[in-house]
Amino acid sequence: MAPPLLMLEEKTQETHNLSLFSLKEKNHAYKINLVDQNLDDSQCVGSSHGWLAFLDEKDNPFLLNPFSKTQIRLPKSQTLPTIHSAYSSSKINKVVLCKNPSNNENYVVVAMHSIWCRTSLAFCRHGDEKWTHLESEIETFYDVVCCDETNTVFVLGPGPVVEIWDMSETMFPKKKMMIQDSCPGKLAQSNKIFPVDLYSTQWYLALSKSGQMFLVVRYIGEFVRYDGEVVCEGDTLTDDASEPLVCPYKTVDFHVFKYCFCEKKWIEVESLGNYAMFLGGSQSMMVSTKEHAAELKGNVIYFTDDYWDRMDEDYSYGGHDIGIYNMEDGCIGPVLECQQQRIVPPPFWINVPHDHRL
Repeated sequence: MAPPLLMLEEKTQETHNLSLFSLKEKNHAYKINLVDQNLDDSQCVGSSHGWLAFLDEKDNPFLLNPFSKTQIRLPKSQTLPTIHSAYSSSKINKVVLCKNPSNNENYVVVAMHSIWCRTSLAFCRHGDEKWTHLESEIETFYDVVCCDETNTVFVLGPGPVVEIWDMSETMFPKKKMMIQDSCPGKLAQSNKIFPVDLYSTQWYLALSKSGQMFLVVRYIGEFVRYDGEVVCEGDTLTDDASEPLVCPYKTVDFHVFKYCFCEKKWIEVESLGNYAMFLGGSQSMMVSTKEHAAELKGNVIYFTDDYWDRMDEDYSYGGHDIGIYNMEDGCIGPVLECQQQRIVPPPFWINVPHDHRL
């Protein structure tokens, strides 16, 4: 797999461009003009196989291939199963693809959608007019990834609990496995290091090409001062200042675990070796750095901002929490040389099709 590019949207009243940054040439952006795609008031909620998932002004989802300018309308959001409430609508917050719609009509679209602080999963196939609920035992979901080679979907819930679903069945998916073994010791003790009143977490799943499954926990300081100290919200108020100090949320650490299918347990990972991991609002990816040594660093996590609950709370930040985490020393560096404190819409990772040259 080739390394993904960092995608930034540039919206004005007259233009709508995608700026794609290579991790090798960070100062040069390849631009794609999307002004003819009628994306006004749209919101990106996923990136997979070189396709982007958007919600239109009515929160109805559609897929867009920005390289071919192809759009695929998906079932409307009002057809999402609202199993938790009959009186409230659900909103999609992440979309991933199983198979590439560019070359396979048997693709499956999987959507995470939330209502009343609980996230469910629904899916649709090519030609479907409504979403179908995934009949999982997990009460709320943290992440979902797909494996094209086996046509399976891996879903993550608290615990951690992982379910693996076979999507090759034409009617209903078949659950192949449920993993609910004991919580890794380091994860169970993490509240002592990262207390919930100061930190929040994001959980991800990632799959390697060799079939290994990784669990990644991202720790985000809710209010981080300019000197890096994580403080309580009340500490942003001072007697000397007329306004609160600007203390944006910020990623401070990652814990990575690998599941051992033989021993049926999670094992702490201290090094990713010759792999780089990409996390955020896109489908999580792992890329070998052996073939892309000039462009990628090994043993690192490239991440973008997907803290949707707080992204728009302040005019001075949001979409800013992007960086490169070094597994060896725990240091976090910038992805771009000139990173801004507010990047709205937030960046996403996107794969370039094999037959497309930038």
